[in-house]
Amino acid sequence: MLRKTSLRLPARQANRSLYTQACTFYSPSPQFLQAHLAQQTKKPDSTSVFLLSTSLPDLPQHLSVLQKHLPSYIGSFSIAPPDHEPTISLATFSDGELRVFRSELTGRPPAEVGRFQRPEQQRTKRAEDLKGLGQGEVEDALIGQGWAGLWRSENPVQRIPDLEDVNADSVLLLTDGRPGPVLSALDAMYPQASKSGILTAATPFITNRPHTLLHNGNIYDSGTLGLALASSSRSQVDFGLVTMTDPVQISGAQGNMLLSIEGTNSNPTQMLIAAIQRRGGTGITKEEDFFLGFLENGSVKKVVKILSGDPSRGALSVDMEEPLLPGQTVQFMHRQPASPIVKPTPHTFTFSSLAKSEETDDIPIGQPRVVKGFLGLSEGGFIYSNPSSSICTAPGATNTVHW
Repeated sequence: MLRKTSLRLPARQANRSLYTQACTFYSPSPQFLQAHLAQQTKKPDSTSVFLLSTSLPDLPQHLSVLQKHLPSYIGSFSIAPPDHEPTISLATFSDGELRVFRSELTGRPPAEVGRFQRPEQQRTKRAEDLKGLGQGEVEDALIGQGWAGLWRSENPVQRIPDLEDVNADSVLLLTDGRPGPVLSALDAMYPQASKSGILTAATPFITNRPHTLLHNGNIYDSGTLGLALASSSRSQVDFGLVTMTDPVQISGAQGNMLLSIEGTNSNPTQMLIAAIQRRGGTGITKEEDFFLGFLENGSVKKVVKILSGDPSRGALSVDMEEPLLPGQTVQFMHRQPASPIVKPTPHTFTFSSLAKSEETDDIPIGQPRVVKGFLGLSEGGFIYSNPSSSICTAPGATNTVHW
């Protein structure tokens, strides 16, 4: 029986009362934004978070209005889906304990195939890129921790200096496209705190920067900006996926390759193809997205996209940096037909993943209006925790958060 999968995360007790205002502007002009913000009462100790759609016309003018009216802020860019109006999402926190922080931590860049690299760039390599080059290193790693040890980064988990001696029950994040190291640092420093946020939109054609993160007049092109709050948050993740098979245990894996599963047919690719055929499909195609769900205590806690499969050998490749481990309980899942783009709801932060799409010059502009609730859409995915941090990239998945 097909079941829609969602995940409800518990709240922690708040230390102090936190007042939050959140809204989303649809098709705003700079004049409309200016008129609305001029009517709002501003507390000098308030801190704001904003996201601007990359397709929004007059971006510099909108940004100037926001900077004029917000005493303290962090901000960045989000994505408006094709054929949808551009937006500005704005939330303001006041009357509570919070700390704005920045971290330079970021993951390694994607491989540059066929590009010339300068000699000085070749001399500077990360520890994980050099792993296995030394004589006997592969053998030593395999003896010590097996393929999982060779797959993992040798870099120790780092800390975030801005957050030393800061108490936090929840964290709100705006990150670049590679936030793995900062999420690991937050999990180490705040293992029980809830973490929520968004991987912001790439901006090379807007600001000539890979990403654009804004903090009180400062501009950064990588890393993370965030709020560490002494107040707790409640969140619920809906992966937007339905199950295709019963849960099974991994019996063999190597890095991000699922090699075998427990059961009468240990071939994971054949098991997936059989499940696809039962629902009228023919096999793994680029037209449909299939996912591997990870279960704990009977419920799905994380999903990753299946990239490819080999029916004869059985191996499945999945989109994740951490190694798969024998004994993990997993389940094959698929995305339902395209569902409507989520909309903001009052008193709520809604983060959602989008399928990647081509940019278009035809941007629909409607009547300027304001809707209660904060909306953050990203093709890179959103951040949630349970309590360890994860990134969800399943198109249509959502994380709704309340402070």
